[in-house]
Amino acid sequence: MCGYPADASAMFERILFPTDFSEQSLRMFDCLLELHHMGTKEVIICHVAQAGTALTPEQIFTLDRLEMSLEDIGVKAVEMIEEGDPVDKVLEAAIREKVSLIAMASSGKGRAREFLLGSTSFGVLRSAPIPVLINKFEVTEKGGRTIVTPACSSIFRKALVPIDFSSCTEMCAELLPQLARLGLREAVLFHVVEGARANLDDDDKFKQAMDEVMSKMDNLKQRLTEQGCQTTTHVHFGTVSYNILEASRELSVSLIILGAHRKSLLREIALGGNSETVVRRSKVPLLIIPCER
Repeated sequence: MCGYPADASAMFERILFPTDFSEQSLRMFDCLLELHHMGTKEVIICHVAQAGTALTPEQIFTLDRLEMSLEDIGVKAVEMIEEGDPVDKVLEAAIREKVSLIAMASSGKGRAREFLLGSTSFGVLRSAPIPVLINKFEVTEKGGRTIVTPACSSIFRKALVPIDFSSCTEMCAELLPQLARLGLREAVLFHVVEGARANLDDDDKFKQAMDEVMSKMDNLKQRLTEQGCQTTTHVHFGTVSYNILEASRELSVSLIILGAHRKSLLREIALGGNSETVVRRSKVPLLIIPCER
């Protein structure tokens, strides 16, 4: 089952926001301001500096501005400065402060024109024992101005939820009605029938397999709809990661929600599996929810 959290509303109560003061990171902060209606009570603003490096006056001003922005909307703000390895310090802070979500931008410095996941974000995701919300931004220079895209707007407008009928993904799907009450407008349940498993050369076996898939999808959709979550279903054929990424574009989703056993996610990442491909190459935000075995 989804080991954390059992209550989706608790997911947004206490958020750790790591920042390196990059344009992408500051844009992610704007996203947090938009998410405060989902029940955010406190945001811990965490910056990990190199040992012996003091904050610049501009960075101090930025921290103060972020803190005031949160207080203006009734959210408690806490500043935290750490020294050392960014991945280790972010994970240590998340555990020590008992936060319910880590929210961070990908890439940060050094990969301005790519939507690939930066090393810090990827490192946090691999080992975080709590949900991680990652947004990706592209930074370009035009006419002497820095432009950060896409704009942060309605992350929970339409979520793509890959389903493989494991206990993890199905139980994570059960969080969707709670997310709907917090503002999620539509959930797209998405299943991929892999070519090697589809028995494409045997019509009877293929029909039987598809009937079972459609029945499971319809049942899950019905349960979620009855609980107030607007739900649609899609079944595709082929490579899992490719189809998820294509569906996120074709269906104009605003978020991908991935439920993953933590150990399985680590193994897939090490082996270059479907989870890694989706996480690294998605152009929309991702909410990764770790599950218990």
